Amino acid sequence: MDTWTSLKNGREAFAEYLSGLQPDDWDRPSLCSAWNVKEVAAHMLVIPTKGKGEVFRNFLGSGFNLDKMNAKFVRRIVATMSPAQLVAAMRSSAGSHGRPPGLNLPGVHNELVVHSQDIAAAIGRPFALPAEDYVASLEHLKVTDPVFKSKSRVAGLRLRATDADWSNGDGPLVEGPIAQLVLAVAGRPSAIANLAGDGVAAFRSR
Repeated sequence: MDTWTSLKNGREAFAEYLSGLQPDDWDRPSLCSAWNVKEVAAHMLVIPTKGKGEVFRNFLGSGFNLDKMNAKFVRRIVATMSPAQLVAAMRSSAGSHGRPPGLNLPGVHNELVVHSQDIAAAIGRPFALPAEDYVASLEHLKVTDPVFKSKSRVAGLRLRATDADWSNGDGPLVEGPIAQLVLAVAGRPSAIANLAGDGVAAFRSR
């Protein structure tokens, strides 16, 4: 998979998805805790539109607290951009190769995969990326603990997608649609209802 190409294609497709939202949809709670749909969309613009210097300065100004920095960026973007402008910005920046300090390319790609589902699942209007994007996201999440705590969440469990060729690990089984596995592994509790297997109880407890 050419990750930069997948990112560009995915961002363009998601911009098209967002352009079809109704006005009320932008105010709906997302699956990303404490943020509504518009705020998650605003957050998704930080990586492709903010330079490394600006990100670092804001990280420093937030006391090296990632959550505080992200919240500052989101407030600024939401305060200055309408939904139509957010869509236009996502479309125009789709080909950006921006990458904040400390975040590798798989992490940049993972942000698109997870947050697009945070919005789509909350609204109840499907949005699908190619299966290889979800596989890449799970391959990243299974070895990552910062931010998502996902490495610890899947330890000792066998995960298997029911609609794609992907599985990982040994132990009690947790299986389901690959997009729902991504959400669950990324720490979205509502997605667990769409999973099955004798490892679901242990997974839910984490």
